[in-house]
Amino acid sequence: MNAHHRKASYRPSPPTLHRRYRAGSDVTAKVETAQLKRAIERVPFGWQLDAIVPASAATQSVQAVEAALSTCASQCQLVRNVNLADLLAVDFLESHVRTSSLIALSLDDGEDADTVCLDGRGRLVLSVTKDSYEVLGLPGRASAFGSLRQRFIIEINLVEPGFRAGKPGYERVKRALATWPARTELLDELAGQPARRSPRTFDLILSFVDKDGSARPVSFSSSPACSALALSVSSHTLSSVQVPRAGAFPSVPVRDGEPPKKRRISSGSFRLTGAPSEDHDPLAFWEDYREWAGLVSLGEAAKDKIRWCENRTERPRLPLGDEEEEEEAFGLPRAACTAGDVTVLSVSGLLHPRLLSRAVQQLASADTLSDLPFLSLSLRPFRHAPLSHLSAADPPVVGTSKKPNGKKRKRGRGRGEEEEADPVRVADEGGWDLVATRSDGGQVEWHLCEQS
Repeated sequence: MNAHHRKASYRPSPPTLHRRYRAGSDVTAKVETAQLKRAIERVPFGWQLDAIVPASAATQSVQAVEAALSTCASQCQLVRNVNLADLLAVDFLESHVRTSSLIALSLDDGEDADTVCLDGRGRLVLSVTKDSYEVLGLPGRASAFGSLRQRFIIEINLVEPGFRAGKPGYERVKRALATWPARTELLDELAGQPARRSPRTFDLILSFVDKDGSARPVSFSSSPACSALALSVSSHTLSSVQVPRAGAFPSVPVRDGEPPKKRRISSGSFRLTGAPSEDHDPLAFWEDYREWAGLVSLGEAAKDKIRWCENRTERPRLPLGDEEEEEEAFGLPRAACTAGDVTVLSVSGLLHPRLLSRAVQQLASADTLSDLPFLSLSLRPFRHAPLSHLSAADPPVVGTSKKPNGKKRKRGRGRGEEEEADPVRVADEGGWDLVATRSDGGQVEWHLCEQS
């Protein structure tokens, strides 16, 4: 069933939650470095990075971690009253979009607000209400979340070869964005009176990395109000809490270069012979670890839930409403922890994924881990961003049904629906968690668990 035969009530099913786990034993290896880089850069709109360091580490190591994290949010800017048509200026596209990486996100995070973003790969994505969608007149698709057909997603590929000044598609999009009204007067339009409406503008936060990989300030030819955002860095230390032991983290799986074979079980289905059992599933450990890291990041407000008590024994999780709810265990099992202190360094801002991946690789490959049992990094994204992550495929184009070779593009799934962000899910499970440890042989082992 293609787009021409869909009923008005058609709605794509919500994307499935995927949990990805990757691990490696040599962060300097070319293949593992590429895997780590791609996984980190999958999240384009990170706003807070928490680094958890055992308090027993030397002061130099903590300072090295703080210095590396400070570079992630450099050159972050706030630009007010931006007309989206200014993003389509020829000079701006050539200098900031086509040959470089620019990420941008509007600030309005209201439930019924129109949200705009640039994903760093030259794609402009608009998440708009039904009224705004009808006023713009640009092709899009119904959102997979929220009320049925009350919100729509519009994707515009700014780096497409045919998206050039003078082309019909370019001129149509630019005209629609330039004349997008800030508000509509329905009674005046019904009466046939000419509309007197100011154009729609947005307050954007931006982070720009040029083709050489250096952070640069963004400049507009229209010269809207632009200012640099101050970096928010905070830290706190928790004492006498449960801290995971270095040996408690799952071991890095050994890759033999061959995919696991499938065998048939009695029910007739297939099961991977190399798949981990429930008792040794690394994702089960990372779910508990993610909860522990979130409680540590909250600071004193959640310290009682992870406080170390000498006379406390490990208890199973109890359902809510149980009489012994106060005895409920949080985070990692007690057998995997020891008593200790942890220091949390938090950096808040628009974190460009390329700068973030460079800082992470710098931390993992340097001597920072020489006196650290482990180093934990957790990224939390903006919950109101239209996209939760980026797929490995090229940016899809919704405004056309043909590929460059003339063949029809497959309709339906695969045109960006899997990248759309659910605000509730992103707030609870978005982002990724990375833990780096140093093995007995001196190599840096890394574990990355991401939600998408």
